[in-house]
Amino acid sequence: MKNFAVICEYNPFHFGHEYQISELKKSGGSITAVMSGDFCQRGEAAIIDKYARARAAVEGGADLVLELPFPYSAAGAEKFAFGATDIISRLGFIDEISFGSECGYAELIEKTARNINSSDFERALCENMKANSQKPYGETYFETYRSLFGNDGVFSGSNNILGVAYAAEIIRRNLPLSFSTIKRVGQAYGGSGEGFASATSVREEIIKNGMDSAIDMLPEYSYKILNVEYEKGTIVLPEYFFSVFASFLRMKKAHEIADFAENDRSLAARLIKAGGEARSMTELYALAGTKKYSPSRVRRALLFSFFGVTRDMLCEPPAYTVLLAANERGRALLSSARKKSNIPIITKPADNARYGEKAEKAFEFASRAASVRILAQKSPGASGDLMRKTPFMYK
Repeated sequence: MKNFAVICEYNPFHFGHEYQISELKKSGGSITAVMSGDFCQRGEAAIIDKYARARAAVEGGADLVLELPFPYSAAGAEKFAFGATDIISRLGFIDEISFGSECGYAELIEKTARNINSSDFERALCENMKANSQKPYGETYFETYRSLFGNDGVFSGSNNILGVAYAAEIIRRNLPLSFSTIKRVGQAYGGSGEGFASATSVREEIIKNGMDSAIDMLPEYSYKILNVEYEKGTIVLPEYFFSVFASFLRMKKAHEIADFAENDRSLAARLIKAGGEARSMTELYALAGTKKYSPSRVRRALLFSFFGVTRDMLCEPPAYTVLLAANERGRALLSSARKKSNIPIITKPADNARYGEKAEKAFEFASRAASVRILAQKSPGASGDLMRKTPFMYK
């Protein structure tokens, strides 16, 4: 029996996530989910609390849910993969990472990952970045790959790209993990296509038409959890951050934010200008973006500048993870992890100081970010609320 890990956001937990877990469960293995915490890879806050999302995951079949903490949870594919695979490898009991992909072929993903880990690719990418500094990073990256290896890479979907990033980290660092993939069923990342609604589609539907319109887009248990948070006023939508981010930009100068992760001088100047002119979050992102700066890059640059995330911070391995939810089997896995892992697993937020100075400092940094997220809820919460959270234990 294998112990599987999935890297996820569950923002929110939908039918596609349920399908992935059910396919893995057919082997009789356990499922540990390493899930983004308060902020997600889009560079935005998660729509509901991480404990509520973890509860939906356990009710959907996951055995154990641990946190991928900020800032890794909001980083681009490479650093997102770095943080998640590092946590998984240090737990000590995971055999295999499984992920969804548009292609469904682990061999092709592995081939692509080995190619991007090659010295030829790294050298050519560095040279092309210098020669094409006005192009988007992604465009230069994919052009460099095609120039060396042709069209056999797997870059046609966001899940493929993440899968390659996971595989590349495992191979590059020689982590004691295998990996597999399950072909994605349903809409693509951005919401296009047929089948299960994507998380993006669900969030957009809620923004436009309210919770009732999303009732058929989610498993019943996930909808109920999300609806409870909605009725409590604890959901967070991007526009709720406008006053927070705009006031920050109006108090800063470009050179003061240009050196933070994902930012540079040109983008910093655009953000400052957009912050002074925009009247909504949507408008701010639109004014700051260009062909070179994708929407995700703009969001992450602003988020990391606001919270003071440096490039060096994203190069350090995660100092901790947090227990978010577990069932009976998950508690057994957690017991195993306590004996085998070399990463602190924080069970109660208020007890973070017990796990060493490095974990305590990293936890406090992420908690400050979480306290801003809770302030941006429809019904703002107090920062002290975060310390009173406890994992969901499914019985």
